Amino acid sequence: MKSASLVAFSLCLIGAVAGAQAGTGRCVLEVRGKTYLDGPCEIKIDPIDKASFTIGVGEKRRSRYFAYVNMDSDGAHGFWNETPDSSHAQTELGILTRNGACWQNKIARVCAYR
Repeated sequence: MKSASLVAFSLCLIGAVAGAQAGTGRCVLEVRGKTYLDGPCEIKIDPIDKASFTIGVGEKRRSRYFAYVNMDSDGAHGFWNETPDSSHAQTELGILTRNGACWQNKIARVCAYR
């Protein structure tokens, strides 16, 4: 059940991001002490809430790894595609806290610099 709801959530995010404001910036994605992204990548900001965003997903440039930070009433929820080149962010990163251009917790750090 949890797996199915995560897949559905990821698909909703992909659809929501399709109309988002996109641009190239510098991205960082670190999970459990390993760096998966650190350099130029696509950054998309949700046009509705202006706080949710993705890194590494885009029409211009798609990274092998990507992440979503989705703002909700109980905080910022992070997800990423733990499997390289997969088409959805199937792995939950948990609740993230903002620190400058980054959202992080004990597991992960997701950064988007314009």
